[in-house]
Amino acid sequence: MKKIYFIAILIIASLTGCSDFLDQDNRSNVPSEDFYKTPVGYESLTNSMYSSLRELYNRQPQLFVAGTDLYADGKSQGVVMGQYTFTADEGIIRDFYIECYKGIQLANSVIAYGETTENTGVRLQYIDEARFIRAWYYFQLFQQYGPVALNTTMFDYAEMNHSRTSLADIYAFLIDEFTYLISSDSNLSDRAKSGVARANKRAATFYLAKVYLTRGWLDGTGYEAQEENIAVATDFENASRYALQAIGNEIPSLSIESAFDIANEENPEIFFSVQFSSASVENPVNDGSYQQAQFGAYLGGSEYPRNKAMDGNFAPSLRLQQMFAKGDGRLEQTFMLEFHQSYFDFYSDRTSSPIKFYYAPAWATDDDIAAWKADDPNGLKTNTLVSKTIAQGGIAPSNGAPASYKDRRSQDYGNACIRKFDDYTEASIANRNSTCSMHDVVVARLGEAYLIAAEAYLKQNKTQEAATMINDLRKRPGTVKAGFETAMTVTAGQMNIDFILDERARELAGEYVRWTDLKRTHKLVEYATNYNEDGISDAAMKGPDGKYKILRPIPQAAIDLNQADVAQNPGF
Repeated sequence: MKKIYFIAILIIASLTGCSDFLDQDNRSNVPSEDFYKTPVGYESLTNSMYSSLRELYNRQPQLFVAGTDLYADGKSQGVVMGQYTFTADEGIIRDFYIECYKGIQLANSVIAYGETTENTGVRLQYIDEARFIRAWYYFQLFQQYGPVALNTTMFDYAEMNHSRTSLADIYAFLIDEFTYLISSDSNLSDRAKSGVARANKRAATFYLAKVYLTRGWLDGTGYEAQEENIAVATDFENASRYALQAIGNEIPSLSIESAFDIANEENPEIFFSVQFSSASVENPVNDGSYQQAQFGAYLGGSEYPRNKAMDGNFAPSLRLQQMFAKGDGRLEQTFMLEFHQSYFDFYSDRTSSPIKFYYAPAWATDDDIAAWKADDPNGLKTNTLVSKTIAQGGIAPSNGAPASYKDRRSQDYGNACIRKFDDYTEASIANRNSTCSMHDVVVARLGEAYLIAAEAYLKQNKTQEAATMINDLRKRPGTVKAGFETAMTVTAGQMNIDFILDERARELAGEYVRWTDLKRTHKLVEYATNYNEDGISDAAMKGPDGKYKILRPIPQAAIDLNQADVAQNPGF
């Protein structure tokens, strides 16, 4: 069978030789060149392109969340701190780079074969879906690595010469692509027709807004001066305009809990998500999403079959939990504050299973805790151990001894887990020895569109409009508790970039955006050094050249095998 080679072949060839993962799933005797020109073959190729998205999420999310202010080392030590000791040979760095380029080559293949395949009612739609996926992958790449090689050609040979394209040209390419994709000339479906699993015009509008927002910050100030100054005066205006277009005057109609419910993965909150299902992955135990298992304490091993498996790597920071005010209902929708006899009893046996631990909010006074314990119509709280999520004192659930919050993060059951990504299906619980689940990973949604608009308005000095976006977002059911309407209403005077980042933390906790959020807004060094609980120093974030590590290193194999002259990123 003819191999389809990837633009990252210069890395792949050195690391994997002639691994058969380069082959598409062609189980007939028809050569690929002919197979992909048939409707069945072209559909298979398009499905492979979408399947490639899972590769970025079937692993721990270091590049998305580690080394920031919101997550710290849990029981598994060294993961967060290791973020700034990565070298150009680091496997995480290499694998992310490879997987993005594999996805790009698949998208280029869909586009190329779309010009020669048999005409069907979906051929032009699939070509434009591939243009979306290609642009999406490039957006992931240059946020992490800065300027990369921009290629729009399907390679069926090992091309070894790839010069890095300037950020200015990459952004221009992405803006052109997404602008076309949302236009009347585009063959993308509307979100209502496509569903959340396929590229669609609403998701393209969302990403067009985010691309404009990201470019607007690249103004040559602060440590970002290490990258090109390519901001355009109208970027933030365009970001707010397209964010509003993505919103479409829609107020969020679902609570955070409902928006992420695995029983409701096709809902109005979501624009686009990466799909996981036991029917579409090779091994449901190992090939699922890792998002459920990342953010919280270690909950023991297989001897606790109804507790979810947790890596214990990215414990939510005290700072994250303290960001939720007393009237903010997103706290208990995001975190498992009431831990029943077994973790998943919360979903199946909430009225009869005793509550083993209560992770009291940071604002909870003794009177608040007493009121919580008194509200016990089913007698579930008699023996509850209360853990106070405060910096000093409190009780660590695993042993009842006083401990600092940092100590608590390393203990079994030591801090509350993020629960909004939970896969509570019986099939998932039966796979208890796996940290994977079949919950889709949401990558574009309504709540973030509001936050993009708020940030863009702030950068235009339109603070009242920014405040309006936050207040409208907080109209989401369950966000504002009864009696706290005034306290939860924000004003123009509160609007600054720190507030916007705090609101992003509250709304998007556990979603894979924090590292790029801080990098985009020139806050990565400040927040990592001031707030990370594992003690990241300013010196640790600098390389031997004295430059900050605000980009990932280009994998050394990509440099060594490339016939073009490729300079390493600053800091490495």
